[in-house]
Amino acid sequence: MQITGKIGIRVAALLLIGALAQILYKNTLWDTDLWERGQMLIELEGMDDSCKVIYFGESSNFSYHPTRDSLKDRISDFLSYHFNGLTFGTINHAAYHAGLYRALIARIEKGSAVECVVVTMNLRTFGQAVTHSPLETAMQQEKVLFSGYPELLRRTFLTLNFFDNQTELDRDYIKWKEWTFDTLQSTDPEIIFKHPTIRSWCAVEKFPDSNGVEDMEKRSLADHYIKAYAFQIGEDNPRVRDCDAIMRICSDLNIRVVFNILAENVEYADSLVGPELVWLMRQNRDYLVERYSRLGALMVDNLEAVDGYHFTDQNWTTEHYDAEGRQRIAFNVAKAMEKIFSDEIQLRDAADLNGK
Repeated sequence: MQITGKIGIRVAALLLIGALAQILYKNTLWDTDLWERGQMLIELEGMDDSCKVIYFGESSNFSYHPTRDSLKDRISDFLSYHFNGLTFGTINHAAYHAGLYRALIARIEKGSAVECVVVTMNLRTFGQAVTHSPLETAMQQEKVLFSGYPELLRRTFLTLNFFDNQTELDRDYIKWKEWTFDTLQSTDPEIIFKHPTIRSWCAVEKFPDSNGVEDMEKRSLADHYIKAYAFQIGEDNPRVRDCDAIMRICSDLNIRVVFNILAENVEYADSLVGPELVWLMRQNRDYLVERYSRLGALMVDNLEAVDGYHFTDQNWTTEHYDAEGRQRIAFNVAKAMEKIFSDEIQLRDAADLNGK
């Protein structure tokens, strides 16, 4: 009994020390650590008591054409212009994906003002190149700060590297293994994958001239498109698991989910690589639309909404658009959201993007 009492005293003392350390850390260093590594949580906490709609996006939201754009408004800004009396908030950060949105959405308070979240679905983030990106470790650090654990415990997790802390070399090895062995399957008799892995597809000779000399600039860009989009989404995909979790979290919070499938440069994918790659992109789009429509999300299909000319990156695979492209995406999202906010919507004219 005496030993039990001593153990109880020591445990109580440790708990008291831990509680005091938590209070001290939260009131001294926490704000600095959060500002340096997790600003998005600070921004979210400043808007979830006043905004009915929060838009979650990555660089597609705020990028613009450096010479053509006189309007530099974000997609989320253009979206808000279609509604009267509806308060919008924006959480955007370069390279974010559903795994980060999931962690942030989970921090929305129950009973907050938020009625709807608009979450970008960036098709590339479902593929191996982004899943195993060198940027992932840094984002996993931020994700720890977004969690609901006590502040001191979150900081301890970071100090002890208690998160997905794989090295860049480890991530690169996993990516190359998947590029080598993940085999593409066709369900369309007209689509045949003669080179059914990313690695074998990229190894194929491309754009040779009459002397057999390849156009290396076009070949390199074609290979980038293959690496970015030559994959097939299934329920074991980590981004699918994240999106599933977003649906569960929002269901508990009684918040509507709008998934905005971003525009990809399908036009260039077709001209540089061919119909097999376009088929994969559309199949992945169809999978996401079917799965999350069934789970209750409002799906906005912008995959082919923007022509190739309106992508600001003409020599790379990104979801960066000029003002006309951003307006088109925002218009399509607003039109879909009429099902939720029919009283507040007032659609403005969108730019005619039938091509240049």
